[in-house]
Amino acid sequence: MLQLDHTPPKLRTRRLPTAYDLAKIGFFLFGFPRNAFGSIDVSKECNLRCKHCYFFEQDYQGELSVDQWIEKLEELKRTTSRTENPFFQCTWVGGEPLIRKDLIERGRKYFRHNTVVTNGTIPLPNWPDVHFYISIDGDEETHEHIRNKKGIYKRAMRNIAEHPELEVTIAYCITRQNVHCIEQAVKDWAEAGASRMTFDFYTPIETIVDDAEPLFLPLDERDGVLDRLLELKRVYGEFFILPERVFRLMKSDVCKQVTDNCLFSVKSFALGPDGTQKEKCMMGPKADCDRCGCVVPFYLASLVDRRLIAEDLANEWSLAARRAAQGVVTALLG
Repeated sequence: MLQLDHTPPKLRTRRLPTAYDLAKIGFFLFGFPRNAFGSIDVSKECNLRCKHCYFFEQDYQGELSVDQWIEKLEELKRTTSRTENPFFQCTWVGGEPLIRKDLIERGRKYFRHNTVVTNGTIPLPNWPDVHFYISIDGDEETHEHIRNKKGIYKRAMRNIAEHPELEVTIAYCITRQNVHCIEQAVKDWAEAGASRMTFDFYTPIETIVDDAEPLFLPLDERDGVLDRLLELKRVYGEFFILPERVFRLMKSDVCKQVTDNCLFSVKSFALGPDGTQKEKCMMGPKADCDRCGCVVPFYLASLVDRRLIAEDLANEWSLAARRAAQGVVTALLG
């Protein structure tokens, strides 16, 4: 069992279920409508150059203007039915998407749910209807080494502190370089006031050579890290936004079955900054799907795997019952 050298901080109170939470019941019952989930690369530019970034391996020469993007979204709305393109959820990525706030400001109104994935260096806009993800790659020292810039860890913390009304999830991409400091990062961001935390693993990109500083964590080693995450989830509870079944689907004995049948690649859209459909997924044509660590295919699979959903619900009810019983005992003894 994982031993923590600290008491977990008091976490932010979970909000009431949203329309997005309720929609997941429909996915469980009826599957995914085509193009219900997707991503748009807002910009081909970024103010950082991270060692593991897939984006700059895609060689984009241009990007659509804001008006051109709006024309494209209007055309999709006109020419596709609600069953083919329900405009349910869009993740705005890049590059650094907050470089072009004006595009997201206008474009997000086409989707019922919006997520912005940012590196945390730019102040967060006051968009309470948007869920922000800040990508983090370790504790302070490791994160700033991977991202080649000092001062950005605490800057991201300040951006969260300045907007306690916003939903901000920390997205931690696990590599060989930062696998040693997961626990410290979890502690840091729980104390910093983040709403939630999620995890994925580095996916090899064929043109990123990492011999000097290896990034990819082999699948058998990943299994041990997933066990650590499961233990941490039992301590931090809902601060870990992913249900346990997502971690189980990432294990080496079943992960290839998920990625061979990737729901994102067949059911979703991924548009580059020039408006074109990207090959494979948001990570582009050079991603190694056999060693995929992206959380998206595993999360989508978790929404429709009825056996694992039932197991997770049973575990949650059992845990809740144990906590209730412990509370009764404590009250009686007190």
